[in-house]
Amino acid sequence: MIDSVRQALCITGSDHLQLGGSLPAIAAHLVREVCELRERGEFPARASVQIDIGPEEALLDILITGLSPDNDPDRIETVTAMRTVFELASHANVIDITGAVAPLFTNRILAVDEQGVPYAGLIGAGMGDIHPGEVSCRRMPPR
Repeated sequence: MIDSVRQALCITGSDHLQLGGSLPAIAAHLVREVCELRERGEFPARASVQIDIGPEEALLDILITGLSPDNDPDRIETVTAMRTVFELASHANVIDITGAVAPLFTNRILAVDEQGVPYAGLIGAGMGDIHPGEVSCRRMPPR
């Protein structure tokens, strides 16, 4: 689809330009963003977010705790928390829309109940506006 004459198109976020490609920095940034949203009443108060770097180092392993089918039977708070974290993570990712180059990272977001059993999930790279590819987008090796 994209040849050497055409310009690469990527989904990129402005946070990526500030944070670079360090997944630990991205994880810390996401936790800070969630805390700020919670303080403003824009994130479910009962939900907490824990982020680890997956073993392949191209995976953000995100757990949402504090909610469950018992205390959120209609899943409104769960979906709000998962969508918000996914959108925040998208701001820090770089995704070549052709799929020829792997995304900077993939998000695995699981909402788990009090026993740690997943009851909802979202796996993906990101969403956002399409921009001309940056040098960093083209340099990332495929996985």
